[in-house]
Amino acid sequence: MKIILASGSPRRVELLKQFHMDFEAVPSTFEEHHEKMDAPAVTVMGLAFSKAFNVAQKYPDALIIASDTIVYENGILGKPVNRQEAESMLRALSGKDHAVYTGVALIRLSTDQKIVDYASTKVVFNALSEERIQRYLDTGEAFDKAGAYGIQGYGSVLVDHIEGDFFNVMGLPLSKLDFLLRAHFGFGLL
Repeated sequence: MKIILASGSPRRVELLKQFHMDFEAVPSTFEEHHEKMDAPAVTVMGLAFSKAFNVAQKYPDALIIASDTIVYENGILGKPVNRQEAESMLRALSGKDHAVYTGVALIRLSTDQKIVDYASTKVVFNALSEERIQRYLDTGEAFDKAGAYGIQGYGSVLVDHIEGDFFNVMGLPLSKLDFLLRAHFGFGLL
């Protein structure tokens, strides 16, 4: 069975490659939007499903894997559109805890299989000085990441600790994905 990761994210591709899974990465063309009133879990599951379904229409016999990640701290913090928004997000996260939610969708249209779930991880940030925020923003890492940080890169020093799946914070909860593959498709990542 052909497997497609409905993502253009180099982090998600790298995470799946470590399991020597034979897959192709095909970014979804679904235009993301969410309702501000939706619960974070509902939001990420809906977005992951929409991305997977978008790609599945072109590849109905393939197993499509899609995910979507948000940072939640008194509201959804998506990818910042500019430096000022990234600064504001990092200030809001400084010295506090927040939640990272990732929705995971698995779709195979030819067998009418549509599975959606999510993972949540608590992330506790260190207190950040203005200088530290500016130095982090100067790395350029913040601008394509939900919540304006990447835990696997320079942003790792912004985080005091996490409670939950580290890979969820990177954008693909591997344990959850493995469970869903085993439960619904008869194979896992390992």
